[in-house]
Amino acid sequence: MKNIIFFVLATLLVLGCQQNQTKSSDSTLKTYFELSSIPAAIMGTIDGDGKTTWHHFGPSIWEDSTTVVSENNIFRIYSMTKAITSVAALQLVEKGLIGLDDPLNELMPEMVTIPILNEGGNLIESNQIITLRQLLTHTSGFSQGLFYSKLYNFKSESWNYEDNPRLFQPGTAFAYGTGLVWAGKVIEKVSGQNLESYFRENITGPLKMNSTWFNVPNNLSDKIVTLGGRDSLGIINPWVRIPQKPQTTYLGDSGLFGSPSDYLIFLNCMLNYGKYEGGQLLKKETVLLMLKDNLPIGIKIPKIEEFDNGGIIGYTGDHFVGLTNDRWGLAWAIEKDENEIRPVNSVYWAGAANSYFTLDVENKIVIVYFSNYFPFNDKEAYDFFKLYEKEVYTEVMNK
Repeated sequence: MKNIIFFVLATLLVLGCQQNQTKSSDSTLKTYFELSSIPAAIMGTIDGDGKTTWHHFGPSIWEDSTTVVSENNIFRIYSMTKAITSVAALQLVEKGLIGLDDPLNELMPEMVTIPILNEGGNLIESNQIITLRQLLTHTSGFSQGLFYSKLYNFKSESWNYEDNPRLFQPGTAFAYGTGLVWAGKVIEKVSGQNLESYFRENITGPLKMNSTWFNVPNNLSDKIVTLGGRDSLGIINPWVRIPQKPQTTYLGDSGLFGSPSDYLIFLNCMLNYGKYEGGQLLKKETVLLMLKDNLPIGIKIPKIEEFDNGGIIGYTGDHFVGLTNDRWGLAWAIEKDENEIRPVNSVYWAGAANSYFTLDVENKIVIVYFSNYFPFNDKEAYDFFKLYEKEVYTEVMNK
């Protein structure tokens, strides 16, 4: 079936060069969706002319075919939370309340005392400082069991820390993980507010991102999209839609719900160097810093470890392909592959339930894609995103 899908898509893409591009894009995307097993998806873009376009497929409530997913539906955005947390942290830097390279040892003793699990499997202490920049660039040593089997399998009866062991001394390597959880805790300590309150006052409120919350208000719960996942047979089943209980801990790396429309607004603000209608979220020079390579010289993003992590992270898609040659800013990965669809130095990232974005400041393009199922990096979802990304850039180049 997959071979048939790709044959049809190849044919459609060739024809698309000979037809009206918008109609071709609609047809190509619709054909892909109908031949796939994806329950629902929505994608949107802001092009170089400032025009916003949306494409939506499938129901918002999978079990109810009378519903239609839209840009105003609410998804679990998972790691797309990270970029918003980074903006919040950098607002505090701009206010002079904390420095990017200030030691956090006194402010966050519960963080810096967490031991390191070394290559030999032994826990060792570290007397090195941890900085906010290291938390934002995933060079602090904190990671997740979903990406490293040694953490996934780590067990200790006497473990009384707030996070898993660190993997290395701060500033010596890259490990994607919980650095933004700790950045969120830093924001809460410095601001005196929880993240829900801080985001509403300083980011989501000013940008009128009124569908973006850690705890979705009851009057918006009907907009929440079904969450699901593939079973052992490859069938995508619904899991849950409405959260069973409210979040009491606000995770700066993964805790937000939000709509595609809201996230496009957020990325458009970044596209305009922090400016939005009515104000300035960040200074232009701060956004430029976010877009630059902030990894220390000599540190590279390592190859992803593939192992059985409970079906949360998948390996059938190509999200991780080429990542080892890319770099990291203060909120996202920086594209360095000249053969990629998006240009070199555009930035991108994703959320665990197969949501993806591209931010291309040079060409004034924003692309978002949302589906809502696991495992992450599912081939059908990732290929759908990349197909849409190609359609967007093809249309731009043909203007």
